[in-house]
Amino acid sequence: MNTTVKSKSAGTSETGMPQSPDRAPAIDPVPLPEIPSVRLATKSVRSKPATAPPGQPHAKPQLDPRSLPDSQPRLHYYSPASRPPKPLSSCRRERSEDAPRNAASTSVKLHNVVTLTASHSGMGLSTAAAMLARTLAGRDRRCALIDADFASGCMDLLLGVERESGLRFNQIVAPLGNVEGEALNDELIAWDGVRVLPYNPWIGLRPTWWEVQAVVRALSSANDVVVVDAGQGELVEAVPDLTSSMQIMGVELSVVGLARARTHRAKLSTWDCSSPHLIGFAPRGAPRGRGGVSMEEAEGYMLAEILGPIKPNTSLCGDVLEGLGIQAVPKNNRKAIERLADLVERTICDKQPTDIES
Repeated sequence: MNTTVKSKSAGTSETGMPQSPDRAPAIDPVPLPEIPSVRLATKSVRSKPATAPPGQPHAKPQLDPRSLPDSQPRLHYYSPASRPPKPLSSCRRERSEDAPRNAASTSVKLHNVVTLTASHSGMGLSTAAAMLARTLAGRDRRCALIDADFASGCMDLLLGVERESGLRFNQIVAPLGNVEGEALNDELIAWDGVRVLPYNPWIGLRPTWWEVQAVVRALSSANDVVVVDAGQGELVEAVPDLTSSMQIMGVELSVVGLARARTHRAKLSTWDCSSPHLIGFAPRGAPRGRGGVSMEEAEGYMLAEILGPIKPNTSLCGDVLEGLGIQAVPKNNRKAIERLADLVERTICDKQPTDIES
């Protein structure tokens, strides 16, 4: 009993108050109570990452590009419900319903337009179109060359005049569907006596079908012959002036090329085009003595006369790859191009205006 009382008098009294102000009693630390809500929220964030609502782009952490000198721009991915708008340079052609009412009339058929098409690209159709226009210009014919291949284009690069001043198809705007012929002809690039209107697909401003029709009609009034490189014919159906023009179709002299050419000719027939004149192209990169088809076999398969053939030329290919352009018609293709120019003159230039159906 005495021991218990002595212990209390040394520390605290019976009421629990300290008796000596000079010496404070030791206090045991009391643990704080845990908060279940905070622990649960922390676990949920760590175990399952946050996800975006359905149909929205996923939020990804992005670093400051200024902090990474060699960093590339991040790619953004979109869900099907939030796709970005298509670029203006899309290769898909759609018939517009907003053509101006006072656009050039299509009741009069143009008699001096030559449209070149092929079943596929890469056979040398643009080169043949350029050599044809240059040959006609050398015969004192006012000739214009239009690059209407909006999928590939780059006629100015092919000719080596990409640095020359002049209009490109991307810069022409004809909201009313009318263009003055002589004024447009004077603004084009001059290449060996040929007025060239190239198209640059990387700019992304694709002309409408009535603007193409206005350009073709304007240059037709200012030149003797208008050569149109229409590529695979995506614009032929949409532009009436190209449908009613003289058709020249490139045919690759191979088994696959003949099958594609037959399908392409049937497509032109469904577009109410005239029967095309065929010109053969020898396949590029084929081994010697293999892969090619003779002219007689090709004419028997196509049941039509085929001009040519247009053969690959290493010197011409080197000039084009080095940016020098087409400096001359190669000797191995000169005869075929001359025959093609003769055909164009007989069909177009020798006709009188009274002989043309209007």
